[in-house]
Formats: sequence, C-alpha cells, structure tokens
Amino acid sequence: MRKTLQRNPENLKTNIVLVGVAGVGKTTLGGFAAEKMNMSFVDMDLSLEAAEETDIDGLVKRYGDIGLDLQLLSYFKKQILNKDHALFAASARVLKYKLFWDIVEQNAITIHLQGKPLEVYMRQDMWLGERKITQEEKSDKRIKDDFYDYYKWIIRPCKRADHTVRIVGNIQKDTENLCTAIEKFRSVDDAKKKYVSD
Repeated sequence: MRKTLQRNPENLKTNIVLVGVAGVGKTTLGGFAAEKMNMSFVDMDLSLEAAEETDIDGLVKRYGDIGLDLQLLSYFKKQILNKDHALFAASARVLKYKLFWDIVEQNAITIHLQGKPLEVYMRQDMWLGERKITQEEKSDKRIKDDFYDYYKWIIRPCKRADHTVRIVGNIQKDTENLCTAIEKFRSVDDAKKKYVSD
C-alpha cells in the first residue's frame, strides 16, 4: 500500500507557505505576518541551517547542490506534516521540484509573493565568490541580466501557487496586505472544506 502525504482532512490547509524569488520578502514579511496573526513561523533555509548547525554554504559543501535540495525537501515535509497554523517561507531552491508542490498541495495554502523585478534585484544581497556585490556594481548589465534570467526561471513554478500577493516595497503595508490575504484565503478554504463535508 502506497503512503500518501495527506493528513486528516480536518487538519488540511491550516498552514500557509510563501513562495517567490530570493529577496522578495518571504522571511521578513512572513515573520511579521506570523507574529501579527499568532502563527508559528518557519523559514526553510534558516530552520535547516539551525538543525544542521551550519550555513547554506556549509550545507552545499556537505551535501552538494542536489543533495541540499533533497535535504530541504525532506526537512520541509517533516516540518509541515507536524505543524498546524504555521506560516512557512519556502526556499527558492526547491520550487522546481514536483515533490515540493505535492507536499504543499495536500498540506497548505500557497501564496506567491511577487515583487517588481528591479525592486527585488536592488534589495537582494548578491555575492561574487566571498565578496558581497555593492549597489554600484549592481548597475553592471551582466549582473543585472543574470538576475533577470534567474527571476524568469523561478517565477515559472511560482505560477502554481494558490494565490498571489503583490509586494509594493513598504514593509508595514506589505505585512498588512499579506495578513489580509491570509485571512481571506483561509476563509475561502474553510468554506470549501465545509461544503465538501456537508
């Protein structure tokens, strides 16, 4: 008999998973929204780093790129199956995997945080080897083009999210918009569950 990811239907979709490109604000806005809505908050990358007692670079050295992705997926699956009423910030690394979307489809409402590419680009910390790229260097066309290629590549799987919330670049306003959206999307999901159970 094949094991399914699905939990008890009464507990489904009490979790929220934020997806989007790196630097869009999943960790920052997710943390503020979770606190405001009295939800627990889990950042996939930071949580795995804490559990493994090393940073992402150390994890890449330990597992390799694909191995790290598999570790993140395994860790995320355990976390989401054991939590209710939690808000997760998904690692952009795993959005390309079908397994990620299978997990969230059964256990969460997904919200794509979408910001304007240039604003995300300017906010994002970028590195060249061990050195952080300066704001001036970000005007270099090659660096900018590399980011836009990444943005287009990551945005594709994000279209699978249940909902999209546009980020305007104001933390207070974006947090309020995210909280409003979470309440709305959860009430719609609750209504669907009620309809199915009736």
